[in-house]
This record gives sequence, C-alpha cells and structure tokens, in this order.
Amino acid sequence: MFPLGSVLFPGGIMPLRIFEPRYLQLFSELTEEGSTFGTCLIEKGHEVGGQDSRFSYGTLCKITDLKELGQNQLAVQCLGIKRILVRKWLPDNPYPVAQIEELDASDNKDFQLKEEIIEELERCYVLLVQMGVIPAESMDIKGLERIDLYTACALAPLGQLDKYKLLAAESENDRSRLLLSQITSERETLAAMSRLQGDEI
Repeated sequence: MFPLGSVLFPGGIMPLRIFEPRYLQLFSELTEEGSTFGTCLIEKGHEVGGQDSRFSYGTLCKITDLKELGQNQLAVQCLGIKRILVRKWLPDNPYPVAQIEELDASDNKDFQLKEEIIEELERCYVLLVQMGVIPAESMDIKGLERIDLYTACALAPLGQLDKYKLLAAESENDRSRLLLSQITSERETLAAMSRLQGDEI
C-alpha cells in the first residue's frame, strides 16, 4: 500500500516521485509494468516518515511507467483501476501492507444527474477563471458529455476530504447525488467570493 495526501479515482493517472527507502523497496518488488499496488488517503500525518493514520477506501493502481531518476529516486506513473476497501492493516514490511477487498470498476458514461453535474462543473470553472484562480487556457471543458462519473469526480474543484467521500460512496447513484450537492455548494461559495472580490475593486 502507498498512502497519499490526495485521492486517486479509478481511471485517473497519478505521477509519483519515490525516494523514501521503504517505498523504493516496494517498487523494486513491483518491477514489471502492469504490477499493482493500493493507494489510500492519509487521514492524519504525512506521506513521508510514517506514523500516519489512513482512511479505509482506496484505489487499486497499475504501474504504467517507471524510470530511475538517479541514485535512490524513481519516477512512477500509475493508473487507477478499481476501488478497494482495506479490511485490515498488517504490520509494515517495511512499507504499509493491508488485506483488501476489491470493489467495483464501473466507468459508466451515462450516470445519474450527468447533465446537471456537467453544468455545475462548467459554472465552477468559469468562476475560477473570472477570479484569476486558474488561467483561462486551463479551462478545457470540451467533451465533458463523454466523461464517466469517476472523471467528473476528479475534475470537481473540491478538497481531498470531499473527494474521499465520493470515492467511499456505496453506489453510483449515491456518488452522483453527492457530487452534485458538493459542486453546487462549491459553486455558490465561489460565486459569493467572486462578488466580494468585485466589491473590493
């Protein structure tokens, strides 16, 4: 297992820079492209040094690229495959080890409330550009009608705890309803901040 400070959804790609000895050992044992490992969000603590507390839901990942950057450093690219649930944490060996249950791997592109979710995503990104939080060229919202639910979750401008709640949702419909509620609330917050910003100018 590789606990992280961010949530990776199935279908998502995450680059990792590996330098801690325990994780260098982990990836030395995962020598072949396509080897799998689990990630989960850190609840308390930090990625480096151990002594962290971890959430139970995570993502099974596949290594898609691995390169040596020099002495005791690796660049790893991984792809999220499916959700997992940690049933039991085992003693570190020396990296974290757990007994897991593999969950769904749905990539449904016709999920519930899709039209409403895409509309709120677009509104959020427009507000973020107007406020100068992100550059206009980064607002690539073309083709949103073709995204699956996990991609919509990943694109949502939410904090990591909110994204974890989406990952942990029991069903696709629960995840859709929660995502719409979260991004609607975020859009309302951004709109209020934008109005305040305009008043200050």
